[in-house]
Amino acid sequence: MVKTKKDSQGRRKVLLSARVQLAAAAVLFWLSALMVSDGTMMAWERVIFQLVYGLPESLKLPFLVITQLGGITMLLALSIVYIIKSHYSTVTRLLMSGLLAYLLAGVGKDLVGRGRPHEFFTDFVYRDALIRGPGFPSGHMALATAIGLTLWHYLPRRSRWLAPALIIGVGLSRVYLGAHAPLDIVGGFAIGWASVTVFHFVRLTDIRKKA
Repeated sequence: MVKTKKDSQGRRKVLLSARVQLAAAAVLFWLSALMVSDGTMMAWERVIFQLVYGLPESLKLPFLVITQLGGITMLLALSIVYIIKSHYSTVTRLLMSGLLAYLLAGVGKDLVGRGRPHEFFTDFVYRDALIRGPGFPSGHMALATAIGLTLWHYLPRRSRWLAPALIIGVGLSRVYLGAHAPLDIVGGFAIGWASVTVFHFVRLTDIRKKA
């Protein structure tokens, strides 16, 4: 296939946008990591946490379901769906960005590793039993962001609202369930955003099964 001038200009715009987004994601992560580096929770962060954590107990079951959308199981399930539909470039981008986000979140926990909210509040009860390790950054949020931002490019225009809904829903669920403080969510979002943006530098061709 011969590249046209229009194709080249479009590609340059994509790369420029990717560089700007990657820089913004890096700055966002650095700022959030800097704010939690002393191992404490800031006053405004406490207020936001208490507002979300204090939502009605009746929301526990819905949020327990929503929080699973930011897990590895969700990534694998979506990959299988797109494999069945023969959308192989979607599968590739989902796995590349999702696994990178998952790995970077683990590295972030090792490097920064601020504790979970139970260390900052008394009379605290976890609503999610599957919690372990440091709090910053949120791995669920990193993976949900990677999934959501990747799918944004492949969803029909009328369905694109699902991508931000996924990201916001998982972020709120992690705070409501007592697993993370707000800056943990910010750090996880930055990692997921960066993970997706990195692969904007990679060109893939979607192969679809012809009817």
